[in-house]
Amino acid sequence: MTTIATTGNPYHLNGTTSHLFFGRQALFTWIREQLSSDLTADQPLILLGAPKIGKTAVLKQIESGALNPPFIGVYLDFAQIALDSLSALYWEIATAGLNTLAKQNIELDTLNHTDFIADPAKALQHQFLLPAEKLLQEKRAFQKSSGRRLLFLFDNTQLLLDQAENEALPADSLTHLHQHLTQDRSAHTIFAVTDEGNGRITEHPALQEGLFYHLSPLNEDETISLVRQPVTFTLVQDVAHYIYNVTEGHPYKTQQLCHALYEHQQQYNLGQITVADVATVHKFANNNGTSALPSYDIEGNRAVTQAFRLAQQWDFWKSRSFYMLLAAIVLLFASIRLFALAGNSPFSQQLAGMLGVPTPTATAVPPTPTIQEQVEAEIAVLPPTETPLPTSTPTPLPTETATPTPSITPTSTPTATPERYPPVITREQDGMEMLLVPEGTFLMGAAENDFSSAADERPQHEVHLPQFYMDKYEVNVEQYAAFLNRLGSYERACEGVDCAWPQELAGYTSYLARQDIGDGSVQYFAVTGFANYPINHVSWFGAKTYCESVGARLPTEAEWEYAARGTDGRIYPWGNLTPDPEGDLAIFQSESYEQLLPVDGLPNGVSPFGIYAMAGSMWEWTADWYNEDYYEESEINDPAGPETGFARVIRGGAWPFNNQADRIRSTNRSSLSPDFISSAVGFRCVRAP
Repeated sequence: MTTIATTGNPYHLNGTTSHLFFGRQALFTWIREQLSSDLTADQPLILLGAPKIGKTAVLKQIESGALNPPFIGVYLDFAQIALDSLSALYWEIATAGLNTLAKQNIELDTLNHTDFIADPAKALQHQFLLPAEKLLQEKRAFQKSSGRRLLFLFDNTQLLLDQAENEALPADSLTHLHQHLTQDRSAHTIFAVTDEGNGRITEHPALQEGLFYHLSPLNEDETISLVRQPVTFTLVQDVAHYIYNVTEGHPYKTQQLCHALYEHQQQYNLGQITVADVATVHKFANNNGTSALPSYDIEGNRAVTQAFRLAQQWDFWKSRSFYMLLAAIVLLFASIRLFALAGNSPFSQQLAGMLGVPTPTATAVPPTPTIQEQVEAEIAVLPPTETPLPTSTPTPLPTETATPTPSITPTSTPTATPERYPPVITREQDGMEMLLVPEGTFLMGAAENDFSSAADERPQHEVHLPQFYMDKYEVNVEQYAAFLNRLGSYERACEGVDCAWPQELAGYTSYLARQDIGDGSVQYFAVTGFANYPINHVSWFGAKTYCESVGARLPTEAEWEYAARGTDGRIYPWGNLTPDPEGDLAIFQSESYEQLLPVDGLPNGVSPFGIYAMAGSMWEWTADWYNEDYYEESEINDPAGPETGFARVIRGGAWPFNNQADRIRSTNRSSLSPDFISSAVGFRCVRAP
């Protein structure tokens, strides 16, 4: 049993390194409406919610540009400020504002601390607010636009109210602070307040003039995104739905449970995560050691009714056969118990004893099992779900290897036939070089003696493919930005799904920038210095639409594997040598996104056909639906994958730390929902000659 260090856990709990954020678009719309209304512009906005419901996350999103333009967010946490005097408070506010504007390339004169001690409100007004507004006005006039406004974002406001109640600050401190900041409407304020549920905060006199927005838990879709976004492997939909039922959409509880679940999966080297794992982790994660899962009575003639109540609450009919089977077992178990309870024959008494059912008497009332007990006792015997979680594969034994002689040099390299088609073409639409992959027959999948492989990589089978052209490199940021400029938008612009997420939405792990150029139109571009880095945060629909827009398509899974390993059965694109994370063959097992390189950065890691980065860097979307057992029925000639499915196949492994060498093997398979967007997923295209 190996314990994996928590430093690599993607579900951060400290609130400082996490970039997870989902939903809340209705809140941002409300804020824009209130701040643009002349009737409410003078009122403070109060963001009210239970502890750890996501108030800080909202403020941080605004600070990062969720309302930009037109607002520049200045974030301050009252928990990090000395609240023993107004001079100290106003000094901290002015300093924070000064630093925020400096990041916007707006420089103000140095503050005079003595003036803040003498008259805090006057010093704030004359040393910061008025000079800032003057420079912003000049910028608006220069750009001929409506310009930007300061928006002060105050976190943990209840601490300021407590200090006022304790007379450490004046009783009207919050009211006067809002008035001083919004004088002449040069700035606006949002105060985040924790509501403990006792009504004390909402009735506080200092908040009576404010406009309240009550922050509620995430909805089901937002919670599932929070569960699935941080990891590059597939977390099946049934498990994500179950987590939502357990946490009821509370973002911190969801993140806390996922953090513990990830540690559980890493510690026990689990190949898939089931509902039973979630139930077990949830039970032991509770401080009191008991589960908060809902319970249902399945005794007597109420068995069928309760089973259908269970199905209705969890939307079993919307999930896969896993849950249908669970419901069937519940019904079967209830029926057996009824039979055992009803009969007095030796057989029924023996059956009752086997099931742990007490012999019925006139007053006996059997105990009511909970759904937690049902999950823990029954789900362990169920077969794997239809889509396993391909997070980890068995560790190779030191004395057994898939190939006897590791070598970086392939034993054979198929060559193209340029007599009819050129070996290299350049795509006119985006300048991408495409290499000809010749017609050929190869063994697809892992050999039986490949102890690094997973079940979905077997059986190895023969596949014949016609020749095709494949992109020499992964599609880069500059190329995808040009595509979005032609398209006009990323939002639901690819078959009703977001094509990709730019940096303002995805955060620092995206090099795709979006800018309002001032006339109502938007321009997309690559962050300076990163134009030739691989595009990421792109959905399957965004990849498919891009390829079609340049006269190409996504590769089939068979085409991808053939292009990656050729006909000689090599383990990696370059051969059989196991790569080092710090070497020059592939980017994988990285602790930081900053370890990525341009798409042409590792020439020593090319495939037998000269194609770059088919191991590591980014997972790559393929055209195929995923089916764990598809290899058992795959066609020999140019297979196109299953006709239907829940997730699309991704190939090649990626940069994050949990992608070790076994996950970047050319036969390794994984899958994601086609609307899934991740910092570790990109793509390349193919086309027929």
